[in-house]
Amino acid sequence: MKKIVIFSLFLSGIVSYAQTGTNVYPFLNIPVSARQAALGGDAISIRDHDVSFAIANPALLNKDSDKQLSVNAAAYLADSKYGTIAYARDFDNGHMATVNARYMTYGSIPRTDESGEQNGEFKASDVAIGAGYAYQFEEDWTIGGGINFITSKIDNYTSSAISGTAGVTYHNKKNKEVLSLVMRNFGFQLKSFNGTRENLPFRIDLGYTRILKVIPLAVTITAHDLQQFDISSEYNVNGQEVGFGRKLADHFSIGAELFPEKGFNIRLGYNAKRGNELAVADQRNFSGLSGGFGIKLRRFRIDYAHIRYHNSSNVNQIGVSMDLSSHAGE
Repeated sequence: MKKIVIFSLFLSGIVSYAQTGTNVYPFLNIPVSARQAALGGDAISIRDHDVSFAIANPALLNKDSDKQLSVNAAAYLADSKYGTIAYARDFDNGHMATVNARYMTYGSIPRTDESGEQNGEFKASDVAIGAGYAYQFEEDWTIGGGINFITSKIDNYTSSAISGTAGVTYHNKKNKEVLSLVMRNFGFQLKSFNGTRENLPFRIDLGYTRILKVIPLAVTITAHDLQQFDISSEYNVNGQEVGFGRKLADHFSIGAELFPEKGFNIRLGYNAKRGNELAVADQRNFSGLSGGFGIKLRRFRIDYAHIRYHNSSNVNQIGVSMDLSSHAGE
């Protein structure tokens, strides 16, 4: 219990360090895998073989993620491309580590002058390379932290930053439930684009996952961006001022995974904030919904997600995981 209190004080210190204002590197909050995307995009309490979740929450590392390699890629919005890679090792006695990377390329962007005349094109990209560590200090408790080096380029302008992640996970094996708290993207810019340092997209997330006993279904509820209450747009799709209920709902995403412990899974999710802000007046466009599946083929796992943003904007994400341990496929 003493260790839990000490870690809670450490997390509280990070909160006081958090900044507010304009943020850079928003790609850090894009779903880290097809599985996370299918479950609403914010899940941080999935504790099993899937090492990709350790990018968002290192405290999810466990013995099942040992020697797992995960690669995810997506053709994202507006011709941009996004991908992640992660690998983990278990060093026994509760010590675990992961290395990972994320990238985002934005394709060719028209270069225009002040009058709107086009003068060639330029490119932009973001890259984050990270490492994480976790320690399971009691049967049910794991703490974890991670660090990332971020570099970004927009035409001839570049910037770089250091960001951190810290989390704690409670895992009740008997009840098949997981509760996680994670603080992501705290840190600072080493070099800014134009001499003015900007804030990183700091966020606090709280997630809960439970596998039901009556049916083979895992339900995940995530309360995200808890560092700030009002994260909603000022007006709704009908031009009315957003009220308390909508502001509260925008903090939640939910996900469900059918047959979570089997070789084939079906997934469905909903992100309330995305659904509310991308809704179209007098139309049903199903914004905020996501779905997908996962299938295991010996030492490989394949995940797919379809994310609904708008009638004209959808994202398909795919992931491949590989078990590199000696007993894989047995």
